[in-house]
Amino acid sequence: MLAIVGALLLGFSAPPAIVPFAEWLVLPGLAVWFVLATSERATLRHSYVYGCVYMAWFSWSVRHIMLPAYLAIVVVGGLYFLLGTAAVRGAPKRGRSLAFAIAVAGTFWLRAMMPDIYYPHGQPCHSLWQWPALMRIVTVGGEPLMNALLALVAATGVQVWQSWRVAVPAWRPSLLRFGGAVAVTVAAVLAGHLLAAAVAPTADEAAADRSVHIAAIEPGYHPFEIWGAGPRWHEVFMDLLEQRLLAPTAALLQEQRPAGQELDLILWPESSLLAPTIPLADVESGRGALFSGRFPKSDTRIAFGASLEDDQGGVGPATLLVELQNHRILDYQPKQWLVPGGEFLPLVGILPKSWADSVRLSFQAALGTPANCLSGAARRPMKTAAGVPFGSLLCYDNAFYGPAADRVAAGAEFLVVLSNETWYRGGAELTQLVAMTVVRALENAVPIVRCTMDGHSVAVDANGQVVAELTIAPAPQPAARILEVSIDRATGRIPPMAWLRRSCGWVLALLTALGAAHSVLRWVRIRSARTALSAAVAPGSSGDSSGGS
Repeated sequence: MLAIVGALLLGFSAPPAIVPFAEWLVLPGLAVWFVLATSERATLRHSYVYGCVYMAWFSWSVRHIMLPAYLAIVVVGGLYFLLGTAAVRGAPKRGRSLAFAIAVAGTFWLRAMMPDIYYPHGQPCHSLWQWPALMRIVTVGGEPLMNALLALVAATGVQVWQSWRVAVPAWRPSLLRFGGAVAVTVAAVLAGHLLAAAVAPTADEAAADRSVHIAAIEPGYHPFEIWGAGPRWHEVFMDLLEQRLLAPTAALLQEQRPAGQELDLILWPESSLLAPTIPLADVESGRGALFSGRFPKSDTRIAFGASLEDDQGGVGPATLLVELQNHRILDYQPKQWLVPGGEFLPLVGILPKSWADSVRLSFQAALGTPANCLSGAARRPMKTAAGVPFGSLLCYDNAFYGPAADRVAAGAEFLVVLSNETWYRGGAELTQLVAMTVVRALENAVPIVRCTMDGHSVAVDANGQVVAELTIAPAPQPAARILEVSIDRATGRIPPMAWLRRSCGWVLALLTALGAAHSVLRWVRIRSARTALSAAVAPGSSGDSSGGS
């Protein structure tokens, strides 16, 4: 029962927190896990149940996409919690609070980065996304460091409570450990603010006009409206494209605006242009053109999600940038992190061919398209007509540290996220992805504008604060909605200590793996010793005979 209660506490804290201030349940939720990991009465099975219940709670809306995928997330996800508990039990008793902090950070990083089955949702630090001033820890060491410090505060808090109740561990050392954990956490928050200040605009830069005016169009339809039309899919798609994207864009371009308030950029979400695929060779050679004659000439540019086809026939998602003087495709940014199951099939290569074919057909039936997309590499930032460099993150690129950091390190002064999240049907994952956007903004001290199919479209400033948003409205909606916002661009300089943000996760994961391995080896030695002892004292053994002679 304790495992279920603790998992629900942690689940209630995950975005979106179910009631006001539920986000702070992250600490008692982690505290229960620490109790399970250190209690002699709790087995590894209790930690596994804890992990499965937690994964089941915050991933609930994945069931809309494919129920077997949801069940796999729950069953496999629970194993990471078992691994974390094993790592804690392999540590000396006096160091178990620190071991727990390392194990929490290490296991969540492993789940987020595991090849083919990476799943970065539901990290403890995401619970506090509405408290960006406290989340500045991620500017120092990314999500792993903040996860570790939250776990350390929770674990040392449990030890203070245990000391008060049963005097084990001792009161003064327990209190000192708890005070030290809080002090280190506060120091990390302050250090994060200092790192962000190091790349803030100088007085001269701040005196100039640094605003960028952006309109994000949220079309409000589900791709199943297209794929469900069968042979008429292209006709249905063209109608939706006209009504939900082309017409609203034309209306925006025709609006009379005060001088200096003209739109710099219009955003469409991922999967906006389902057909035709755009030849990569045409884009790279400058021959690619779109929307000729549909829009008036303008300095406003359009960034949207489409599909690029290489010379081998491979197709991959990408952001395209179109200028409206000659309607040319100026630049592109391929997607780097594909969605497991949605855009590629994880681990299918290890299955027998008949099984693999069956899995592919099942996913195609569930999603409407085959999951065989290609990813791409990072490219230079794109630019507005005024020459302001910006980076694009396509959907899942937003969930990982690398793509955003690479764009800013290359000079991007703001980021955009183009995403299609209709599969969740308004579920909790939409807010979880916004929490990830807040983390990316804080890590890199850069503003970000999200444009999605049906929510959650938001603008986040360089301090991680949501400054504008459209409320979540699951598709299908009767019409498109538009988020217009002016953001203050950053300097195109990444905060110092980027090496720590990149390395913190894998170092903590390595320590977790070593701790778990030590725990397993100790268990094997104990089992071997018990087996040998049992054999030595068994009736009829040589030891027993000699003792009676």
